[in-house]
Amino acid sequence: MKRKYHYLLVFIIIMFSYLGIFCFPKVMINSSINALLIFREKLFPSIFPFFVLSFLFINMGYPLILNKYFKNITRKVFHLSENTSFILLMSIISGFPSGAKYIVKDYSNNYITKEEGNQLLLFTHFANPLFVLGTCGILLNSKRLAYKILICQLFANIILGILVRPKEITISPKKEVVSTTTPSLISILPDAINEAMEVLIFMLGSITIFQFFTNCFLLFTNETVFFKTIFTGIMDLTSGINLVPTLSISIELKALLMLIFITFGSLSVHLQVINAIKNTNLSYTNFFIGRILESIIAVILFTISIR
Repeated sequence: MKRKYHYLLVFIIIMFSYLGIFCFPKVMINSSINALLIFREKLFPSIFPFFVLSFLFINMGYPLILNKYFKNITRKVFHLSENTSFILLMSIISGFPSGAKYIVKDYSNNYITKEEGNQLLLFTHFANPLFVLGTCGILLNSKRLAYKILICQLFANIILGILVRPKEITISPKKEVVSTTTPSLISILPDAINEAMEVLIFMLGSITIFQFFTNCFLLFTNETVFFKTIFTGIMDLTSGINLVPTLSISIELKALLMLIFITFGSLSVHLQVINAIKNTNLSYTNFFIGRILESIIAVILFTISIR
């Protein structure tokens, strides 16, 4: 019965999408143009280099070295095995949705267990530092508030990771073995670029689709600018963040709203995570619950910081 309703819902969504494209072709064109502008000016410059470098880092075997030096942090703080150190560090540096990407890669290679993968999905949703300091800082015209957003979402994840950690320290599923052969940089660089572009193209596609759904929905509503910003931010965080400066609220509330969009992730980012874990038995529910809890913790931290 559930499957029947699922197919019916998908059919309705597809039919409405076709109807929207034929009835409002200009909306679809403008949505695609806006998505491309966001991708070109905000996402690609800040995310592409990190994705390429992280792929090179992984395939050159450096995660095994990092795990040795940072294993005590993940063991003592989060009660996870040393093999999770690389995932945590690279998630902080490169930003979402890379956390899910690294979790799936290490889980597929049997470096981490299913329980660890689900645990990591809860609290490795870190924003890209360049995106926060660049985009949010420029839109708010305040480096101070941009740093507060970055720090609050960082510590919200860390606090969440401590609160939901298992009672016992997880043991590594298998021993770390360093490969005797190291691939050359020239041989793996094309693969690094291709993999990074594959992820980014999917991000562009999801942003375009959610922009189209958002714009079509707003055509039939006569809501305020505040509602438009909130709804857009829930659908796609980058588009929502770009609308925040148009609101007639204090700059602190604008920063808080940006923080909420980032910590929740928006449905666009959630779709990217679902795509990353679709061929595994990892739980999207863990990721969703993590975003709700992270948002609550981040709001509390931000409220305390501005007093």
